[in-house]
Amino acid sequence: MATSIVVARTRLDGLEYLADDAKVVWTNASQSAARFETLRDATRAAMRLPSNMRAFALPLSA
Repeated sequence: MATSIVVARTRLDGLEYLADDAKVVWTNASQSAARFETLRDATRAAMRLPSNMRAFALPLSA
């Protein structure tokens, strides 16, 4: 089973994922999320977001 790692944040209605885009855009679809090769890369991307956009790295099974 392959695993990919995404950056996500919680919302009242579920999770939002960091979209695969140069700007900070959030999407509700995990298929549209930016994929990272390592947990470290995803965590680094999450930590570089502004503080009002608290996010975390999340492994997803494909």
